[in-house]
Order: sequence, then C-alpha cells, then structure tokens
Amino acid sequence: MAEDSPARGDARPRPARPARQGSGAETGYAVIGTLISGMAVWGGAGWLLDQWWDTRVFFPVGIILGMGVAIYLVVARYGAAAPVPGRRPTGTTPGGRRSRPRGAGQTQKGQR
Repeated sequence: MAEDSPARGDARPRPARPARQGSGAETGYAVIGTLISGMAVWGGAGWLLDQWWDTRVFFPVGIILGMGVAIYLVVARYGAAAPVPGRRPTGTTPGGRRSRPRGAGQTQKGQR
C-alpha cells in the first residue's frame, strides 16, 4: 500500500473522469449569482471610492463595469455548447443560412 501513495510533497494524480455537468437550474443560479456579485463587488468598490474622494461618479461606473465583466465571464464559461461527437458539421450557420453560395460560381445575384 505504501508504494501506491505518492512520495511526501508530490501531488496526487487526478482521476481521468470528465468534469461533472450541472443541471439547468444549477447553471441558471450560477449565471444569476455571477451577474449579481459582479455588480455588487464593482459597485461596492465604486461606492467606497465615492465615499473616500467625496464624489458621485464611481458608484454607477462600478455597477456598469461590474455588469460588463460579469457578462463576459458568463459568456466565456457558459456561452458555447460542446459539439456533438460523431456528428458532421453542416454547411449552415447557427441562424440557418448557408455559409457558402449554392452552386459552383453562383451567388445570390447570379453568376460570377
């Protein structure tokens, strides 16, 4: 058994299992929590600066900045769905339009 454990000070190897996907409600609560906490943290920092420097501009700027950073974090973490394994990509964009002209050399206005 002693040979199975890592030497003192070495990191233990991580298991080779994929990350657990949360339910839809879990993801929704995480998104809402990120948005609210972004506004609260950056708005709070702006409020503290306003109190310290006796101004009234940093609180709204902090809330707007916090919302922008929070939206970026949400899109970066939850924005794109993983592609389905084994499925061939289609020639259409997510909006349903074709990504290339239909025929060889033919465009929307006619021949090239």
